[in-house]
Amino acid sequence: MPAVLARAVVPVMLALHPPTLRAVVRLALPVVAANLLQTLVNVVDVFMAGRLGPLEVAAVGLANSVRLLILVVTMAVTAGAMALAAQARGARDDEALEDVTRQTVLLSIVLALGLTAVGLLVSRPLLVFLNGGGDPLVVDAGSGYLTILFLGTVLLVGQLALTSLMQGAGDTVTPLALAVATNLANVLFNWLFMFGPGPFPALGVPGAAVGTVAARGLGLVLIFLVIVGGRNVIRWPRGRWRLDPGRARDLLAIGLPSGFQSLAYSSAGLLVVRAVTATPSGSYGAAALAIGFQVEGFAFMPGIALSVAATSLVGQALGAWQIGRAWRAGHAAVALAVVLMGSVGLALVLFAEPLVRLFDPSAHPIVVADGAAYLRVNGAVQPLLAVFMVLNGALRGAGDTRPGLIGTLVGRWVVVVPLAWLVGVGLGVGTLGIWWAFFAGVTVQAVWVSVRWWRGAWWEIALQRSRVWRIHLADLSASERDAFLDGVRAPVMAVEGTRELIDADAVRYVREGVEVARWTPPARDPASGS
Repeated sequence: MPAVLARAVVPVMLALHPPTLRAVVRLALPVVAANLLQTLVNVVDVFMAGRLGPLEVAAVGLANSVRLLILVVTMAVTAGAMALAAQARGARDDEALEDVTRQTVLLSIVLALGLTAVGLLVSRPLLVFLNGGGDPLVVDAGSGYLTILFLGTVLLVGQLALTSLMQGAGDTVTPLALAVATNLANVLFNWLFMFGPGPFPALGVPGAAVGTVAARGLGLVLIFLVIVGGRNVIRWPRGRWRLDPGRARDLLAIGLPSGFQSLAYSSAGLLVVRAVTATPSGSYGAAALAIGFQVEGFAFMPGIALSVAATSLVGQALGAWQIGRAWRAGHAAVALAVVLMGSVGLALVLFAEPLVRLFDPSAHPIVVADGAAYLRVNGAVQPLLAVFMVLNGALRGAGDTRPGLIGTLVGRWVVVVPLAWLVGVGLGVGTLGIWWAFFAGVTVQAVWVSVRWWRGAWWEIALQRSRVWRIHLADLSASERDAFLDGVRAPVMAVEGTRELIDADAVRYVREGVEVARWTPPARDPASGS
């Protein structure tokens, strides 16, 4: 009984630690503001396209579905960048932070070029698939839009990568300021190139892409100036620029599962949309789901922001080998997310129908009924979704991204997609069966990452991604490693301002320019190999 009671009480006590709660909120609020701004800009973009005509709206909507499906692959770099930047910042290792920045920039360029080539090849076939038997003008307009966007992919990937480095290192305010400038420029440039006031050409739908690329270019220039100017925790790396295979493997080992996770989530969503259109609700059901996704864009914001905060704080804590602090950060972020998203979920349940009518005042009765049902089911699952989103972020801070990928693959592809088709279409339950399939999938995902978090293997994964592991600890026995970690690293790094400096001969700890501790690895006997 005491053990069971401890399991129930300890997470609550960890979550109520005031300094940790303040740190989580401080990091999360700017992310919420930036996401809210981006969502509002997306709404304005659709509104502008609506001034051109319904086919143009459809073209932009389908094109953005394709673009998002492919650009989620950027997490193959950005997730690893955020985690490793957080750990280097926690260790107060400036050299490691510069190295992470250098490798992130190089990998981002390679990734962006690959995405550009793939995007130009597959965008039109995907548009044809999504458009079904719709007007071919939608595909033509969407293809022109996507061609321009993919040609500017390097600008978007570069901006996202550098922003992730800042967020991982604990700076979410600068990315917010840059997001304000970029998104306001996006609205202005889209208006100029879509409608052509004065000397500007009226390009229509392609003009929206030109405006977006121009805004992303401006954003990348601004973030580059901030970093090069030395006014940020992320500094432009000095020294020779070359790809380090070891560090690149670390970035991709963390990032690739996150990228595949986002790809699995988005691609499964496309099949669910097709299942919805196969029910008696048909296109009305798809319209209801589209409205539900728009509402979710706002409902998810606390979870996304607190996930970023958890990644940064857990990563920084593990960089300083403060495992208790990492536990507190993860639990505090989860507790806040459950409260906030649970409150949002309650609002979705209580005001489901008015919310649907807010987005479409003249909605067909089927759209209202299906949309309201979707929001009620979605509202009920918000606390579980909060657990999954934030623990996924906390594990990402440790570099443990496989649980999120496995949870998404099982939850979306093994649970949601088959249940949607079986219950919603095969058994004739309709859209309500599909909505409950979403609920079942999120439940599986939340349980999966919770088990992984409680098992605690994630701090060992973080250790094995670190420089001190590669240089000194990999060949030591478990007892020798523990003697260093528990006897030297953890107590010394617990003092604020201590920096960990790693070279080939020793690990030194410096505080205010004075060496306060030094650890030298045990000597090895060449003859015995030990």
